[in-house]
Amino acid sequence: MSNDDFSRQLLEAFAIEADEHVKAITSGILDLEKTPEAGRQKEVLETTFRAAHSLKGAARAVNRTDIETVCQAIEGVFALWKRQPVAVSPETFDVLNHAIDLVAAQLRLPAPLETPQGKQEVRDLVAKLRLIESPASRRRAVPAVSPPPTPPPAAEPPPAAPVEIKPPPVAEAAPPAESKPPPAGDEASSGESKPPLAGSKPASLPESAPPPPAESEPAHPADGAEPARMQVADTIRVPVAKMSSLLRKAEGMIAVKLAARRHASELREVAGMLDTWRVEWAKAENSVTGRARTEQPADPRLAGLLEWTRSYLESFESRLNGLSKELQQDERIVGSMVDDLLEETKRLVMLPFGTLLDLFPKQVRDLARETGKEIELSIGGREVEIDKRILEEMKDPLIHLVRNSIDHGIEVPEKRVSAGKPARGSLTIAVSRLEGNKVAIEVTDDGGGIDVMQVKAAAVRQGVISREEAAQLTRDEALALIFQSGISTSAIITELSGRGLGMAIVREKVEKLGGQIAIDSRSGEGTSFRILLPVTLATFKGIVVSANGQTFVIPNSGVELIARVARAEISTVENRPTIRIGGRILSLAVLADVLELPAKPSTDNNGYVEIVIVAAAQTRIAFAVDEVVTEQEVLVKPLSRPLVRVRNISSAAVLGSGTPALILNVSDLLKSAVKAPKSSRFGGEGGAAVAPREHRLLVADDSVTSRMLLKNILEAAGYHVTTAVDGVEAFTTLQTGDFDLLVSDGEMPRMGGFELTAKVRADKKFSELPVIIVTALGSREDRERGIDAGANAYIVKSAFDQSNLIEIIRKLIA
Repeated sequence: MSNDDFSRQLLEAFAIEADEHVKAITSGILDLEKTPEAGRQKEVLETTFRAAHSLKGAARAVNRTDIETVCQAIEGVFALWKRQPVAVSPETFDVLNHAIDLVAAQLRLPAPLETPQGKQEVRDLVAKLRLIESPASRRRAVPAVSPPPTPPPAAEPPPAAPVEIKPPPVAEAAPPAESKPPPAGDEASSGESKPPLAGSKPASLPESAPPPPAESEPAHPADGAEPARMQVADTIRVPVAKMSSLLRKAEGMIAVKLAARRHASELREVAGMLDTWRVEWAKAENSVTGRARTEQPADPRLAGLLEWTRSYLESFESRLNGLSKELQQDERIVGSMVDDLLEETKRLVMLPFGTLLDLFPKQVRDLARETGKEIELSIGGREVEIDKRILEEMKDPLIHLVRNSIDHGIEVPEKRVSAGKPARGSLTIAVSRLEGNKVAIEVTDDGGGIDVMQVKAAAVRQGVISREEAAQLTRDEALALIFQSGISTSAIITELSGRGLGMAIVREKVEKLGGQIAIDSRSGEGTSFRILLPVTLATFKGIVVSANGQTFVIPNSGVELIARVARAEISTVENRPTIRIGGRILSLAVLADVLELPAKPSTDNNGYVEIVIVAAAQTRIAFAVDEVVTEQEVLVKPLSRPLVRVRNISSAAVLGSGTPALILNVSDLLKSAVKAPKSSRFGGEGGAAVAPREHRLLVADDSVTSRMLLKNILEAAGYHVTTAVDGVEAFTTLQTGDFDLLVSDGEMPRMGGFELTAKVRADKKFSELPVIIVTALGSREDRERGIDAGANAYIVKSAFDQSNLIEIIRKLIA
């Protein structure tokens, strides 16, 4: 093996091991913060200390000194807590969480971050961790969780020179001799670090020796027993890429199964054709032989040919029927084998939900600290398994739902107590397996719930519905409006939430996976989101339709009804065709027009139109198609780049006939139907789009660099931008011009952004002008100050993203 290959394998092994250690340390820090039981803390401290120690040694083995340095400081903190009781403050846990976040970020880099800023961040963090170990810091700490007074084991040596842990000889089957990991701080005292030479094996193995055997355990396995080291052969590590490739090949066998089913069906049809032949042959034979008997003697050669032909075709029919039965049997066997192979292969890439849910305890803890709330998180169903691809796609939607529950749902302790609730809010994530190859995810909080009236008002303000329509909505229909893009009840937009786009994206993601999402909320009691997902993405059932000579598949989950309606039943409302189905009036769209296919003459099916009613959430639209072909199980084929995101299309499929077809994205399809020009096929009239007016923005910032950066970003997005150097000039400029939105820095000479916003709101002329504050001030108090002043959005410069800024502006002045 070459040096490069060895180095690559070593780094791959380190990445896997390091990820496990980071998860263990993160879990341990969270447990220590919320678990006061002394016995439990002793166990958690030991586990977390060992994980930090092992990660430090592994990092040293691959020459990742940046990770080693931080882990050594973390290890020192845990070593201190093991030796003696220490009063620990929440701020201490903030530092530890920041440290493990930094380690996780460093692990994503192929090499140490050698920039001055990166090195300084590591030095600053290590200094804070060392400060935790100092006697002065221990005296100043605010008691929160006190580790138990657990003296170190007698065999534990005091800090001394580095101890090298030797690996056991390969020939030995017994566990390694008892060896304790050195206490934290030994490397710091020696001042030496010996990274391995590039391409060579390290001088010593990573310091992650297994715990010594108990005294009662034999030093060697009993006679006839398999050595312990041989048992690890039951488990192997296989790269995810290889498993995904294997799954794709197994999924490809579905095409073989479908082809076998098609061939068996076609052969049955051919055998059925012989029944027609038998009837016609009997008529012809009777005619010839009967005429021969009454009129003239039959030609012996013709009679012989007829007899031979009948006998030959009967033999052919018998053979064909036999082949048909054999093919049907083969089709059943192949189908069963393919289904079993696919099921077993899918299990190889199925992951427990715990791999995703274990991210949330720390995230909830950090967000609770940031928002000044107390939250108890409960997680259930970690063991439920699902397709890895679905799990990856659901990460962002679940993170958004949890953020929403914390930011919008659960109240601050003071407000909860005044409402008669416990000061600590409750947040639950529960996963369960359902019948029919489904999984249910529920995200529930006991917060203030969703104000239906605010949702309706936001929808009216955004032009989604009219005031009259809002008044007629039921409670469930009003709640479903939060899945519309741009609908938000937040008083201000921050980097955490409030843009009104998140829930629309959540629904889009869920529906793209073939799932559904529902919401239930009670004012003052809390909110619950329920998501139904398939266990796997390999196959699903869909409705095969044709439009303008092309074949498409609409997922069954998005189809509510299939029907034929007479053209005479199609009426026109506001120049749009509509139909009445089951007492409801639905918009009618032509699928070919919505998909922007080339126009072709429409076929007249005896005065009838075939329609498919597609539904998602509270939206229902009828689509006219040329033909509803069949309902069929289809094999999903994801689109490759650059077609990975094509409007109205989610993926491709292989039909039972072996022909390819495009699978339609239900969510996109409904949006496109709403925005599509009015069709003229059923009496509607098209219309031309009107070019939007150029919006004028005012940017106020005392920094010339920030001012020019914002100006360039906004002008590149198509806005006309005017600038001001402070709040006084900005307010004067507002009075002399016509502006659609104000972007202001928070701190400026003469008049800052908070004062400018308050002055704008106090002036009737500008009271409705959208204001965005972009500032370096990121504390909760500063955000509340921005809300009180009347800002519509609040962006912290440290988390500044120009796409987010453009997105917010478009929402505010849409």
